[in-house]
Amino acid sequence: MTVKIFVLTDIPSPYQTEIFNEIASDSCELHVGYLRGADPSRRWSEVKINHESTALDAGSDKLSQVTKVVRDSDFAVFNYYRHPHAEKLIYQRANEQRPWCFWGERPGFRKPEWVGRVLRHWKLKPLRLSTAPIWCIGRFAVDQYKREFGSRRTYVNLPYFSDLDRFQVDTPGINGAKRDRVFLFSGALTRRKGVDVLARAFEQLAREERNVMLRILGDGPLRKDLETILAPVADRVQFVGFKDWSELPKQYATADVLCVPSRYDGWGLVVPEGLAAGLPVIATDRMGSALEFIRTGYNGWTVRAGSLSALMNAMRQAVSLSVEDLSLLSANARESVRDHTLQHGAQRFVQYANEAVANWRS
Repeated sequence: MTVKIFVLTDIPSPYQTEIFNEIASDSCELHVGYLRGADPSRRWSEVKINHESTALDAGSDKLSQVTKVVRDSDFAVFNYYRHPHAEKLIYQRANEQRPWCFWGERPGFRKPEWVGRVLRHWKLKPLRLSTAPIWCIGRFAVDQYKREFGSRRTYVNLPYFSDLDRFQVDTPGINGAKRDRVFLFSGALTRRKGVDVLARAFEQLAREERNVMLRILGDGPLRKDLETILAPVADRVQFVGFKDWSELPKQYATADVLCVPSRYDGWGLVVPEGLAAGLPVIATDRMGSALEFIRTGYNGWTVRAGSLSALMNAMRQAVSLSVEDLSLLSANARESVRDHTLQHGAQRFVQYANEAVANWRS
């Protein structure tokens, strides 16, 4: 029997769209409810939606339409809860006592953490009072959800997946043709992403080493602050600005090492993307994807979040690598995400949905 799956999430980002398109091509019927048809602050180009979907902000009748879809589905997945429509649909599904789950990143990042716990205790009351499974985005999330929601339910590790095949391009930085070792940052220029720590680390590193460069890919409120920090070494810094997601593989191919110094990030698709591009990755111990994939000295370095000295130490090690050693780390990087494919993610999604339906107990 073909299982009918409903998913509620926030917006049709390129990454969400491509995984849902892949899931819909598998052995299931999928309908995705998007709470918002778009986020005006995001500048991505649109990706064609090849699955049944409804944008709940597209008209006053959309909520009632989605309510019926939820009622008719065999399994409902809620990837968002801090919205009145999400609360209503979660309560509806829980009251019907039919199979559903919550799918989320690790909670508890924002300070003070007790505020977040109280909010989840209130907003996710139907989850707390049920035995519905929790799909956790990475092992980092599994541990925290178990602490908050107890052991009387099933937890599975289902992280985000994206099309990593598009990053399988040659990386010119590791063939010895370039003199400089190029560090790349890709993301929003915000404090949460830790780009300010990277700027301070690179400014100091560039005083020690002449053969280093930093490329900053992205835009955000810290742009002017970064320019000020990096002014003494501006000749070795390039601000690339915003690039659409389809342009990222070419950008990654210009670098030797990817720096992802986030102070916290529930997952972080940039890490598996960098690894797939053959870039050793320097990332922090407060990132789900870093803890999932990175092994220090094998395919990159995991450093303490917010630590300038730890980040600098890893960058120094990256600079000191021979071309041969860098090539080995590059090969290891690609191998470490070889099975993290869009197809594998879709298969796991459908598998877990079928298992949840078969094992459901209200």
